[in-house]
Amino acid sequence: MKENKMVSPYFLFFLMNSTQTGVVVLSFQANIIGGAGHDAWIPVLALGLMMHVIFLMMLYILKHSSAGDILSFHKEIFGKVFGGMLNIILASYFSMVSLFTLHTYIDILQIWVFDGIASWEFSLLFSVLIFYIVAGGFRIVTAVAYWGVVIPSLMLLSLLYLLEFVEVSYLLPFFQFGAKDFFISAKEAAPLYLGFETVLVFFPFIKDREKSPKWGHLALLYSTFIYTMITIMTFMFFTQGKLEHLTWPTLTMIKIIQFPFLERFEFIFIFTWLLVVMPVICIYLWSAIRSIKLTIPNVKATYVLAGLLAVFHFVNSELIEIQYSHLMDQIFGYSGLIFLFCYIPLLFLISVVRKKLKK
Repeated sequence: MKENKMVSPYFLFFLMNSTQTGVVVLSFQANIIGGAGHDAWIPVLALGLMMHVIFLMMLYILKHSSAGDILSFHKEIFGKVFGGMLNIILASYFSMVSLFTLHTYIDILQIWVFDGIASWEFSLLFSVLIFYIVAGGFRIVTAVAYWGVVIPSLMLLSLLYLLEFVEVSYLLPFFQFGAKDFFISAKEAAPLYLGFETVLVFFPFIKDREKSPKWGHLALLYSTFIYTMITIMTFMFFTQGKLEHLTWPTLTMIKIIQFPFLERFEFIFIFTWLLVVMPVICIYLWSAIRSIKLTIPNVKATYVLAGLLAVFHFVNSELIEIQYSHLMDQIFGYSGLIFLFCYIPLLFLISVVRKKLKK
């Protein structure tokens, strides 16, 4: 890998954290409360700590790959043909998550702000922006990820305004639910932590890779802290019965914030959230294109990018009914769970066995 295409190790913090903070943060509370109720913040915290184990498995897989990514690992283990097929499946998964994020953000804009603007207009505008960022290369994508962490982190400080409206008694009593309820909430909270699996593709672009794991763990800790705090704040702000009927609990909380010079603060919050979803879309899309490019070298990356964005535009323009949104949501959740908790541990076990056989 040429050094002028690589980034410093500390950028791994921004790359991982930016992909984990997307549109799911705006709506996850209503889903997780169906299991463990007001104790659902415990599975959110436990799941975040569990991600460190998954990340260690990823690092082990990358360490025992010739090119330092999952794409070469697939070909080494499963052969050129079947390994290439797995790379294409992986690219399809990355593309699907990127599409889901864009589709959901457009849905938010139409519901909360611009209900009179057609989906294809948003889609066309964002497609041009995405093309410019992804075509610029990995360093441009990293720059977007940097600002996608810094600026929204400042916006989250607005939640401190809500402290005067919270009721601590809504969290009591603790540990009222059983293991099955905690498991249900954990399954619903798992999509929160999806995103850092893209490190399996872009890790060769990190300089001094032996120094980078600590930044990855810091990113996971930061994400866990943010999600746990948002969950606790939401559970103290809404009663359990009301929260079950809210689609966008985070935005509903933000809506109460008012300043003398600004009455609709949620508009600013939604517009700023574009800086959050754009790194998710671009990093996933960049990873998909790289997976296809390394599998089919004769394909030009620009053509692949243009083709995927054309598909994105068609879906966002034509498949706008609510059933398609629910379908994409289910595909996104289940495929992410399978990838994180089944496929990565499987590749880890294969790596361990392979190393022992070599010895």
